[in-house]
Amino acid sequence: MLDICLKQIDQLFTHDHLHMNLKIRLTLFSSLFFAIIFGLAAIVIYWLFYRSSERYIINSLEKNAKIAGIYYLEADEQSPMKQQESKKQYESLVKSAMVAVYNVEGKVRYGGLKEDAEIDEAVLDRLKQSHTIYFKTDDNFYFGLYYPDNQGEFFVFVKESNANFNHQLNQLLIALILVFLVALLSIILFSIWLSKYAYLPIRNVIQEIRAKNLNTIQQPLTVVKSRDELEDLVESYNALLRRISENMIIRKNFVSYVSHEFRTPLAGILGSIEVFGTRARTQEEYQELASTITDHVNYLNNLISNFLLLAEDHNLKRSIEIFRVDEIVWDLVAKLKNTFAVPVKIDVQVEDPLYFNCNGNKMLVALSISNLIENALKYANDKEVIVRMKTLNGRLALYIIDHGIGIPIAEMESIKQTFYRGSNVGEVKGSGIGLSFAQIVFKDQGVDFEITSGLHGTTVSLLFPKF
Repeated sequence: MLDICLKQIDQLFTHDHLHMNLKIRLTLFSSLFFAIIFGLAAIVIYWLFYRSSERYIINSLEKNAKIAGIYYLEADEQSPMKQQESKKQYESLVKSAMVAVYNVEGKVRYGGLKEDAEIDEAVLDRLKQSHTIYFKTDDNFYFGLYYPDNQGEFFVFVKESNANFNHQLNQLLIALILVFLVALLSIILFSIWLSKYAYLPIRNVIQEIRAKNLNTIQQPLTVVKSRDELEDLVESYNALLRRISENMIIRKNFVSYVSHEFRTPLAGILGSIEVFGTRARTQEEYQELASTITDHVNYLNNLISNFLLLAEDHNLKRSIEIFRVDEIVWDLVAKLKNTFAVPVKIDVQVEDPLYFNCNGNKMLVALSISNLIENALKYANDKEVIVRMKTLNGRLALYIIDHGIGIPIAEMESIKQTFYRGSNVGEVKGSGIGLSFAQIVFKDQGVDFEITSGLHGTTVSLLFPKF
């Protein structure tokens, strides 16, 4: 059973396929995230460059159109010096082959751009209405300017090839693609390195888990001081290992403990039968034998019941019901008075009977309280045992107080361990199961369980959950 649990834990946390998938997913997710972000950034950069370059070309064409208009149409109104200045400006900025000045009849009056199929009457009509016009074809950019003059109405068109514009866009696109590929390769390599570095503590934990076997399972894993989920995982795993180790210790010593506890009553039964078999006995002696054997059998029966309940506690599907704690106490004390001569005082300091109500497993709670009261009676040194019930912070508190031998301080941490018995119990019979069983039950039922002890007795405190 334990081997199967260990294998399942190992498969859950150490499977190579799962481990590799996590590394690959980290690399893929980081690379995909980078690709998306960089792709969006590249699109924005490309679009902004395209818009700004196009705006620059439009402004440049508009400026050239105005210069061409001044050069061709304002010459009769300028001084010779001003005309010479306009000519230099025109020749330095504008190529006459790319300029056409149309009159209202749609004929080219000035410029070297004599005929262009893209400039037709519809374009001229639009230009007259809007005063400026811009459009582009596969090969060129066009800008038109409506230019009224003292000579009449004219339309100045300037054309520029988009070869340089397209070349710049292509260069930018190539640069973005190269940068994207280099950056993507870099982020993939960095992610692979980072995944190895990030998973190094996990790989160390995996190696430790793989090295575990039944002989080394008690040894905890090395805690990684990373202050993250990995540290929590290792600490939780160590807590699981501690619980498994405790169960293994109990199972390892189970046979010897059971043998020791069963040996005394069995030896008593066998000895009584052997003694009585040596000669004939009277009726009174046979009755005494039957009573002795009955006591031993009852003790064995109670011992076996405790063993079974303790072993099945975590697997048994418990029945839940509402019951009264005070009724359990009164019934138990009445029964135990037939077995023990020690006086028992029940001190009830609860005014509202609703505090006695409890929702849980009545049988397990009753058996646990019975074990506690019986322990108090066993070790009370014939002094009165007090069972007190009172309210504390809105909850029912049950105290079992004896003034007997007490529990040595050095043994307080061990007293709740299964099969453990105090060093000062003397000849008092016991199995060492009662406190351990009670602790398991009360923890399951939500009851706070505490033991305090000194040289003059022991007090067991139970604080039941609010009803």
